[in-house]
Amino acid sequence: MEQKHKGLKWTIGLALILIISLFIEMERHTGFLSSAAPTWLIVRILGITAYLLLFCGICLGIMAGMPIWRGRKKARNRLLKTHFLLNTTGTFVAMLHPLLLIIDPYVPFSWMQLLIPFTAPKEPFLYGLGTLTLYGLLFILITTDLKNKMPVKLWRSFHLIAYVLFLLALTHGIMGGTDASNIVIFSMYVVTFVVVLALMIAQIHMVSAIKNKALRNQKVTERGLHR
Repeated sequence: MEQKHKGLKWTIGLALILIISLFIEMERHTGFLSSAAPTWLIVRILGITAYLLLFCGICLGIMAGMPIWRGRKKARNRLLKTHFLLNTTGTFVAMLHPLLLIIDPYVPFSWMQLLIPFTAPKEPFLYGLGTLTLYGLLFILITTDLKNKMPVKLWRSFHLIAYVLFLLALTHGIMGGTDASNIVIFSMYVVTFVVVLALMIAQIHMVSAIKNKALRNQKVTERGLHR
């Protein structure tokens, strides 16, 4: 049943992307949309939405890795399901985010410039970071679906890339997004970064405390055996 859901997710998501891409290509050739259509506004809204979804997803992922869930498997599994749902939704929204750049009069892209990193007509490095982030998110999503078919350590190594992708998305949003000059949007980026950093520090501290406690208990036990 779970495998069927994974297949359905990709079928619906990719079909939606394909339909919207065909619609955009049709508009590019016919120009049936009004020149006043708010394409740039939609691009920005989709970008911020994708970032916030991925932020919530990574926060839940970090929280799920904390030792406070020991003995509470059902609650942790619910947390992980929400984590995967937010990350999946965020990835597909991130795929929609750049599509309207093809027909946007502000920064018009070709399909090749959209797909190949660092070839954008404006700010190629910053837009290239966004493209790399998207490809990285797709990689994380695919390897997560294939988790049961690969060694756990390998999957965990792949999954750690999510932290790098979050930083790339943050950099792309702050430096490449026109809304970053807005104090509310800029504050949102700062707050989300601080929250992720704080959760990472808390998780590392909790895990280290448990390891140190186990090590101390082991030493006490060894001393008792040598007496």
